[in-house]
Amino acid sequence: MALTVNTNIASITTQGNLNKAGGALAQSMQRLSSGLRINSAKDDAAGLGIANRMTSQINGLGQAVKNANDGISIAQTAEGAMQASTDILQKMRTLALSSATGSLSTDDRKSNNDEYQALTSELTRIAQTTTFGGQKLLDGSYGTKSIQVGANANETINLSLDNVAANNIGSQQIKSIGITPGAGVVGGAIAVTGNGQTASVTVAGAASAKTIAAQLNGAIGGLSATASTEAEFVVGAGAATAPASFTMTVGGQATTFVGVKDTASLADQLKSNSAKLGISVNYDETKGTLSVKSDTGENLSFSASTAAGTITVATKDGSGAYGTATALADGIIATGAVNMDSAKGYSLEGAGVTGIFGAATSAASTKTAVSQTDVTDATKAQNAVSVIDQAIATISSSRSGLGAVQNRLTSTVDNLSNIQKNSTAARSTIQDVDFASEAAELTKQQTLQSASTAILSQANQLPSAVLKLLQ
Repeated sequence: MALTVNTNIASITTQGNLNKAGGALAQSMQRLSSGLRINSAKDDAAGLGIANRMTSQINGLGQAVKNANDGISIAQTAEGAMQASTDILQKMRTLALSSATGSLSTDDRKSNNDEYQALTSELTRIAQTTTFGGQKLLDGSYGTKSIQVGANANETINLSLDNVAANNIGSQQIKSIGITPGAGVVGGAIAVTGNGQTASVTVAGAASAKTIAAQLNGAIGGLSATASTEAEFVVGAGAATAPASFTMTVGGQATTFVGVKDTASLADQLKSNSAKLGISVNYDETKGTLSVKSDTGENLSFSASTAAGTITVATKDGSGAYGTATALADGIIATGAVNMDSAKGYSLEGAGVTGIFGAATSAASTKTAVSQTDVTDATKAQNAVSVIDQAIATISSSRSGLGAVQNRLTSTVDNLSNIQKNSTAARSTIQDVDFASEAAELTKQQTLQSASTAILSQANQLPSAVLKLLQ
């Protein structure tokens, strides 16, 4: 290599190496001080894009976990309030059963009703005041809302909350009309539609309320049907001079009543045979009223009548009111009442509807809310029990749904946390610096820088060798 003064190639080369070592040393120091392998796009353009996408996902997953936990808290708050509402309904049901018994006086039932109405008000107050973060949960305003449980748009789980106020929960009811004693129900096909289902039953002619209720009970999900037969007897004055005789059959058991001259004599014979016939007898001597009841809803069939026309019989309808009375005669059938209850709406259609539930061939359920019930008399108390049972079923169904959502959100939180952990680990391999490797690189570059500096000093002295030639 030529010996020159103007151009020092060795120095230039050494300076280049020194600059490279300085740059590499600065990069190592930046990485070690920041803890990141990628501090700018020039470090790793593709890696920077991947790391940023993963950061968005990790941050989104963290917020999604918070959202899901908030959803769990909302569900827990709502379910806790529903538990309180269920406890209240159970107490109200107990009061209704108390008022339904014949041992209570009017004043006793009034006392029960006072507490019953107070509990009704509390039921509504709970629904109107249960809140979470300023949102009312159980008054019907919450509806269905989406809980964001993912790092990306539209990754949601729906949370639905129902209105459980006393004026909104209750029973969807259809009650049978008062069936005038005669040949019995006409019968026919009935189609039951509701709860996303349709079922068909065929009611036989002269079927008992017990049989009809058994056919309709559970025909669709959540539908219950109950039956009872309550008949009132009135013995006319003509029986005193022409005593009546007749045979009454209840549930296959027949008993003949003879020498019936007045209500008292008929009451005595009915009481003597009540166990055999499976009926209960209610005789009010003061008022002169006489009624019998088959709790299972059996027909009361009459035959072998002698001068029994002086005795009339009427049956109660589903609402507890007596219908038109009919004089006893051979072939007369007294049919009981059928009451249907469900937490959800339903309808009946078909020829069989006419003689049981009304003049038309179709009947739609109507809601009786808890707030519309009272326990001031036995009949109303019995109906209150049915309404409360469906209200409890409604709340239980809502709580079941909330439980399922809570379990789903809990599983979601576990899954999100696992994904977040693994994503963080994956980003770390791309973005974070390996301190052991980078520390070794730092030492290497420091050594190279020191060596380059020393060599540069010597390289800068090479041109001075020309002076020796000029001496």
